[in-house]
Amino acid sequence: MDTRFLTYCNKLAILGGTFDPLHNGHLAVAEAVRDAFEPQCVLFIPSGQPPHKQEDKPVTDTIHRYNMVLSAICTHPFFDVSRLEIDRQGLSYTVDTIEDLRRICPASAEIFFVVGADALMEIHTWHGADRLLKLCKIIAVHRPGYEVCNETLENLRASTEVHLLEGPNLAISGTMVREKFHARQALGGLIPRSVEAYARAHSLYNLPPVTLSQERFEAIKSVLQQRLSPRRFRHTLGTVAEAEKLALRYGADVNNARWAALLHDCAKEYSADKKRELCKTWGIELDEIISKDIDVTHGWLGAESARRDFYVTEHEILQAISRHTIGGSGMSLLDKIIMLADYIEPHRDPAYPPLAKMREQAYVDINKALVIGISDTIGDLEERGKAVHPCSRSVLAELQLL
Repeated sequence: MDTRFLTYCNKLAILGGTFDPLHNGHLAVAEAVRDAFEPQCVLFIPSGQPPHKQEDKPVTDTIHRYNMVLSAICTHPFFDVSRLEIDRQGLSYTVDTIEDLRRICPASAEIFFVVGADALMEIHTWHGADRLLKLCKIIAVHRPGYEVCNETLENLRASTEVHLLEGPNLAISGTMVREKFHARQALGGLIPRSVEAYARAHSLYNLPPVTLSQERFEAIKSVLQQRLSPRRFRHTLGTVAEAEKLALRYGADVNNARWAALLHDCAKEYSADKKRELCKTWGIELDEIISKDIDVTHGWLGAESARRDFYVTEHEILQAISRHTIGGSGMSLLDKIIMLADYIEPHRDPAYPPLAKMREQAYVDINKALVIGISDTIGDLEERGKAVHPCSRSVLAELQLL
C-alpha cells in the first residue's frame, strides 16, 4: 500500500467500517468531521476480516468494497482510502490499524478515530481497548434520539480525548441499501452513483448481470422519451430503425447496433455549461477546436452517460456512440453504421443536400456513403468559417482509401 502521503500527515481522521457498500451517510459523516476538526485527511479504511462477521451474513469481497469506496471519494481533495486492513492477514482489529498508522505518521501526529455514539458506549469491550485509547483521540458521532451514558463517557475521557459530534440526520444503513438492491428498488439519495454503477457492473448484492435485453431496451427508451425533446427522441428512434437495417445488410451485431443508436444522442441536449462541467468531471480533454464548439463532445459524453447512467459496458457499443459525431481512427463496422444511420435516418429533412446520394449508396457501399456525408459536413463548416476537427479529416482520408 502506498503510504507516502501519511508520512507528512499531522492530523488524521480515521473512518473505518465494512462499507458494504459505502453510502451517503458515510460521506456525510466524513464531511462533518472534516468541517468540525479540519484534519489533513479523512482516511476511509475498509475492514479486511471483521471480527464481528456472522457466517449467515457474509461480507462482500474486500476488493469490491475497497473499489466502491475509492470510486466515491477519489475526487474529494481531503478524502482518501487505505488498504491497511485488507492487506493484513487475520482478523481486523482497530487497535492494530491505529498502531500501524502510528508507525507511519509523524510521531507528533494527531489521530482521531471516528465511531458512532452507540459504538462508543461499547468501546471498552473491544480487543485491545486500553491500548487503543492511548493511541488516538475519539470522535463520536451523535445521532438525534440516542442517549449517551455520561458515566461511561467520563470514564473514557480519563484515558483519551473524546469529542461528541452532532451527526447528519441521514437514516441510511448498509443493510437498507442491500435490501433495496435485492428488491430492485430505486437507490436515489442513498449511495453515490459511482457505487451503484460499480455494484451493478460486478453483479454484487444478488444483482443479475446487466444484459442488453429487450426489456431493458424498452425501459431505457421510456427514460429517454422523458429526457429528450420530442424532436430529438423522434430522431433517436429513426436512427435505431436505420441502424438495425444497416446491421442486417453488412452482417454486424443487430442488438449492439440498436443499443448504440438508442443512446447515441442521450447527452446531445445537455446545456453547454453542463457539457463543459461533465468533461472536467469525467476527464474528457478538450482541444482548442472542441473548446470553441462544445457540442462536439456530446458523442463522448453520451458514451460515458451510457456507461454510468444505463450500465452499458460493451466496448463496441460505447465506442460507436463516442465516434458518431467526428469519427475516430480505424472506424469499426459498428462505428460506421451508427454514424451513417445518424446521417440518413428516415426523419431527416429531405432538403439536406447530400441525403439522397447518401441513401443511394448506404446499402451498396457504406464507406462511399460516409465519404459523401463527411465531405459535406466539412465543406459546410469551412463555408461558415468554423474550424474542422483533424479527426474528421483523418477519418475522411481513411474512408476514401477503402
